Amino acid sequence: MSVQELSAPREKSSLLTTGLALFSMFFGAGNLIFPLLIGKEVGGNVWFAIGGLGITAVLMPFLGLAAMLLFQADYRLFFGRLGKIPGMLLLLLLQLILGPLGVIPRLVTLMHATAEPYLFGMPLIWFSILMVALIFCLSFQRGKLINFLGAYLTPVLLLSLAALVAVGLISGSSMKPTIPSASESFLKGLVGGYQTMDLIAAFLFATVVLPHFRKEAQLSRLKEKSILKKMFLSSLIAAFLLFLTYVGLCFISAYHGWQLDSSSEQMLGAIAIKLLGPIGGGIAAIAVFTACLTTAMTLASIFADFLRKDLCKDKIKPSLALLITLAVTILFASLGFGGIAAFLSPILQIVYPGLIVLTLLNLLYTFYMYRVVKWPVFAVFGGSAFMYFFI
Repeated sequence: MSVQELSAPREKSSLLTTGLALFSMFFGAGNLIFPLLIGKEVGGNVWFAIGGLGITAVLMPFLGLAAMLLFQADYRLFFGRLGKIPGMLLLLLLQLILGPLGVIPRLVTLMHATAEPYLFGMPLIWFSILMVALIFCLSFQRGKLINFLGAYLTPVLLLSLAALVAVGLISGSSMKPTIPSASESFLKGLVGGYQTMDLIAAFLFATVVLPHFRKEAQLSRLKEKSILKKMFLSSLIAAFLLFLTYVGLCFISAYHGWQLDSSSEQMLGAIAIKLLGPIGGGIAAIAVFTACLTTAMTLASIFADFLRKDLCKDKIKPSLALLITLAVTILFASLGFGGIAAFLSPILQIVYPGLIVLTLLNLLYTFYMYRVVKWPVFAVFGGSAFMYFFI
């Protein structure tokens, strides 16, 4: 048997593990909450909403990931095409809202809201301290992060969600009788995909995944072309799982969410209890906790790295950078899920369309050397701001 044949099972395992890890990195608080909200609103037009959601929350993020990989996962080069200072300021904004000022505290508040029935009255502040301590312990071993995510936490997440979706789809309930039009449903899905922030996450996750493959390549003597091929296949696995999960969440909410009067962050738990009774609440808590923890670990590691290298020029230790990141997370988690969502919403509606344009133009630059980038991106930023504030 040849060496290539001996290594084939390991390669397939690596593809699957990395695909699962990518899925778990992307699948956080927004990915759980907003498909449920969309399904609840659109009812029978759920497929139109899923189409819009698939564009902004699946297709564009993985195009963004591909674009970053073609820029060697160097976000300085990627955003630097807008100019050194504008690119750096945009990168700083994205790092902050995806890190301690936005997504990480949102993840913590969602974990608290879903697990609240099992916390014996533990307030959010103490829960936040406990969670960031756990994230600190798990995030510090950056080299082991991807294998840990793919091999252990993601299967728990997928099994929990699959059980809930399966019961929800066979329960025989009816969809919301009053629904938006097909075009309105599509638009709700399209704009709702902004809230997942997966395109922003793709820019940063590439900095974690590509070094993982390069380290593996040094051991197996893979060439750069083989690395990109494996990255592409792993991304397809993650994209498929992400889309499949969105379909399931949108459908169970379209059938059951509109019948419930619960806050957005407690909706999954409420649907689970409706379908499965008290045991359903436990399944939802496991799914939410796992999804949020895996994403928070990754984002904390990425922002701490950015803080240490780009902002502090290697003048602080990695442990201190991670500690600062998580300390700020505790402060913003005190705003609660609704407060954080209100803070993020205008930023995303203004920035997200421009990021889509930047991604597409950088792909055109890579394949066809199309150099125009600044004025289209800035024009879209300006147009989005005008529409948000004046229309």
